Amino acid sequence: GPGGLYSYSAVDLPSRLSNEQQINLREALETGEICAHFQPQLCNRTGRVSGLEALARWEHPEEGLLPPSRFLPWIEAAGLSARLAERMLRDALAMLKRLDAMGLGVPTVAINLSGPELRNPQLADEIAWELDRHDLPPGRLVVEILETVVADSDDDIRVRNIARLAEMGCGIDLDDFGTGHAAIANIRRFAVGRLKIDRSFITHLHEDRERQRMVSAILSMAEQLELGTVAEGVESEAELALVARLGCGHSQGFAIARPMPGTLLPQWLRLNADARAQAPEPVGAPVS
Repeated sequence: GPGGLYSYSAVDLPSRLSNEQQINLREALETGEICAHFQPQLCNRTGRVSGLEALARWEHPEEGLLPPSRFLPWIEAAGLSARLAERMLRDALAMLKRLDAMGLGVPTVAINLSGPELRNPQLADEIAWELDRHDLPPGRLVVEILETVVADSDDDIRVRNIARLAEMGCGIDLDDFGTGHAAIANIRRFAVGRLKIDRSFITHLHEDRERQRMVSAILSMAEQLELGTVAEGVESEAELALVARLGCGHSQGFAIARPMPGTLLPQWLRLNADARAQAPEPVGAPVS
């Protein structure tokens, strides 16, 4: 775009992809080999599923399930980042509609948008069109943006896109919070609704008093700013119980569930609902 400057290092991206590799990537996106897997988020107060995050996975016919760290550099090198974002958005909204039809409605689904994707001048219109096509209100969609995007607030296109999405009613989550340098003023400017506390603060939280103090400080700040909170990377029952007692609103991580394909999600939701019915007490209560 006007005034834009893009650069990359050969260390970060692979060497030039062959035509065959680019064709394979395009076909994987078109056929759904590269698709969304879904990781549930729980409300720490009620134990109910409060949302899903859509995460890209490649179900490779020869190599099996590939994590994004394997194929995202290829996607970027092939100039297919926008196509991947489109795939994830459609998969996420289609999943919500299927769950609604099954009576397993989940309040929201979150997608990740990177800096380059947020520079698309038509982004808000494209998302609005997809929401309308799936007959879903904007409030069912959450857009996750990295803290580094908020910290670098000089890009007018990104600012306008995020503001437009917030005005439409989409939720705005600030991802990996605590690892960047986002100013409070910019958090307000971008209409952030929730902070996702980075997994580096959550790992072994129950064993580390310093991390507990840092998480408590983040939660206190969020409460004063009237922001929701999500603990990322919760990998043990001890961590899950502690973030709940500290007052974090929601949790996400392997202690709850690993990302799963859409075909397995309905069964997991039913099992979780049955387990909650048998043990109605919430995971934990905020410290008074």
